[in-house]
Amino acid sequence: MPIQFNSWQNLEMPLGIAYIASELEKHGHRVSIRDYEVESFESGQFQNELNTLKPDVVGVSFRSSSYASAKTACSIVKETTRSIKVVLGGHHATAFPEDTLMDIPADFVVRGEGEYVMAGLLDAISSDAKLADVPNITYRYDGEIVENVLKDTVTDLDRLSFPAWHLLPIDKYVTGSIITSRGCPFSCIYCDKGVSTRKVRFRSPENIYREIMAFEERYKKGRVYFVDDYFFLNKKRLSELLDLIINGEHLRFRWYCQARVDGIDSEILERAKKSGCDMIIYGVETGDQEELEYINKKATLEEAEQAVKLSKREGIKTRANFMIGFPISTHESISNSIRFAKRIDADLYRFFIVSPLPNTVLWERAVKLHPELVDIGWDKFDFYNPSFDTAEVKKEDMVKYVMAAYLYVLKNKVIKELTIEFIPRLAKLVYLVFKNRRLRGNLSVTFPACVNFFLEEWFLLRRISTRERLNYIKDIFTLIRKIKSDKRS
Repeated sequence: MPIQFNSWQNLEMPLGIAYIASELEKHGHRVSIRDYEVESFESGQFQNELNTLKPDVVGVSFRSSSYASAKTACSIVKETTRSIKVVLGGHHATAFPEDTLMDIPADFVVRGEGEYVMAGLLDAISSDAKLADVPNITYRYDGEIVENVLKDTVTDLDRLSFPAWHLLPIDKYVTGSIITSRGCPFSCIYCDKGVSTRKVRFRSPENIYREIMAFEERYKKGRVYFVDDYFFLNKKRLSELLDLIINGEHLRFRWYCQARVDGIDSEILERAKKSGCDMIIYGVETGDQEELEYINKKATLEEAEQAVKLSKREGIKTRANFMIGFPISTHESISNSIRFAKRIDADLYRFFIVSPLPNTVLWERAVKLHPELVDIGWDKFDFYNPSFDTAEVKKEDMVKYVMAAYLYVLKNKVIKELTIEFIPRLAKLVYLVFKNRRLRGNLSVTFPACVNFFLEEWFLLRRISTRERLNYIKDIFTLIRKIKSDKRS
């Protein structure tokens, strides 16, 4: 059960635990899921559920930023019924299995992909079989922490059952989520290779299409998010999948995905648009050449600009993701990045404060420069809390740069939506609300720049004390003037 964290924007289905649940059901286990990214977590209610369900095992999947919440949930489980076995999973537990078990009241950590491992672990627990025979687990035994051998367990993705959607609060998710491959062949310094390996495994186009049909026929979301690290990686497979979607007579849906900026061409974008693609999220990361080389992105600024341009030409909306505050970042490099973001003219933007995650090259470099990082608390690593000073920029200025970035790149788009385009956009909003009774999702469709700007700015501003907000706003406008003046110089 993922623990609640920024639930207003993390509206993706938790595919990892949904896949595990499906495999466990296939083995005859009774499974229940609580997704506390979209459901409210209240300790008393959680205890009541434990007393009602009387589970033998509780699994908790969490990120580094949710560490404290995960620890709280595990403590509640053990306080309720000491005999319940607690199993931890997710990126953080995989990166630090021993440290996690030493601190959190849990019995096991499943490292990496959990479908077959979790099934094997439950079989071992229920039959008193040897835990030593279960790969990829770390556990307590006779007062010691034991770490079993690590093996590749999921080699053929087509053999996995589809996720257990029926166990999820499906109405809470704006779109469907589907993963068609696992792994990424690139080696950007901010990615956790302990979970997302460089060895890429692909599902077949036919298997993917069957899942899309099954999900859409059952839940009729009308929009699907392909959550792959790089959906466009295998062009041959992608072309075959697009053919299936385009030629499918009874299935019409919209979809979006993540992509790198390199390897994008007009032909594949044209076919993607024809199949229903309405947005691509590009990981641009930075608009400064030195930072781009530092993160080992293996892409160019020219490719980023071209990818956005070609996508918009085909009628596909774009969102550009940027990271602000690498260890080497200076005022000049951050300004370069913000100006570049505006120049490429994407439809939407996300600016994240650099947060070095465990088991990454970025983490190793950051800790070497700032040893205090290991003691500041994992809840600070959430892409909105700066955790260290860069080569030139103080932590307290990082949030100001992010807020300045949103204002600088989105101001004209927001003004346009609220003035010359306001009446037709409002009419479309009213029509959509009457049609499907959903306000938030329809606002994002009809006033995308406004929603992008106001949500991000408010999310950052509400973390600042009321007394400091006025000074923050003044500093933001000062930064924008500096960004503009740097451009002229």
